[in-house]
Amino acid sequence: MPRRVQLILALVFAVAALWWWKGRPSSAEREVHALFEGFAREFNSGASGGLGLLARAAHIGEYFTPDVVIELAQGSPPIQGRETLMGMASRLQPRTSAFELEFDDVTVEFTDPDHGEATFTALLRQLSGEKSIDAREFSAEVVRTDGRWRVSRVVAIDTLR
Repeated sequence: MPRRVQLILALVFAVAALWWWKGRPSSAEREVHALFEGFAREFNSGASGGLGLLARAAHIGEYFTPDVVIELAQGSPPIQGRETLMGMASRLQPRTSAFELEFDDVTVEFTDPDHGEATFTALLRQLSGEKSIDAREFSAEVVRTDGRWRVSRVVAIDTLR
């Protein structure tokens, strides 16, 4: 093979490798994606009652900072604090077990190594009876605390303006 062809092939390979390397998610991005995937798994897991509900609520709480604020819609009061969220999770589990949560189109932009903003679509599918899907857009602030990413704020994005 002529030397010129070898150089062109080497250059093409180098450009392709650089494109692949630059396009892959960073370690922090993978960790934030794992945060949302783990939360969906925990939300979708069932608990029959008693201590199982409390354990599930505690696991759900681990995905959030103690001072988390969740704003679901204009006109409704925000959910404030991890303890409040955990209490809601333990009380609502029988109702939420009829649904499956999935996060789609999760994108993350970092402001520094320990702070970022994620945008995503939350899909809630009804599992029994008439099949239905509810999809909502959200923005979430994520922070790294104690070596782990957690959600500190969630705001519903009004897409029908």
